[in-house]
Amino acid sequence: MPIVDSRQQMLDLGQLIKVAAENTKSEYPMEFVYAAFVKEVQMPDSKFYRYGNTVYVVHSSPKTPRKGMFRALNADTAPNFLASGYAFVVDAYKAGFDTLVTQFSDQSLLNIFRQIAKNPPNPGMGYNVAKLSDGQFQVALQLGTSRKGAQQ
Repeated sequence: MPIVDSRQQMLDLGQLIKVAAENTKSEYPMEFVYAAFVKEVQMPDSKFYRYGNTVYVVHSSPKTPRKGMFRALNADTAPNFLASGYAFVVDAYKAGFDTLVTQFSDQSLLNIFRQIAKNPPNPGMGYNVAKLSDGQFQVALQLGTSRKGAQQ
């Protein structure tokens, strides 16, 4: 199933996960991918954000709750994915996150970070990229000016 423009059709969560898994060429059967996703979003300290046909899952650090790891599952068009990226960084910052890290293998995803960095929605926002020994990219995303104390 190809990507689906969320302005034309909103996928149900199962369809969205299926398309995202196909687009990332997941080696696991769809039933496993879906079950793993359900378990993941039920973990303590996980947050779930959905914009159109894109889902973001964030896991906050138990020791430093203003920091976390995230991943995106996308089944939407490139312009909508970019728009969801803007909305996600604004909402994650409002939710109390200052720094989020993600890892992925598709180099084209770096364009989303570049585009957002051209017109950052939050003061103090930026990112840095590292290429890991396994060929994956790791992006540390500073969502805005760092704050002190626990999340609200």
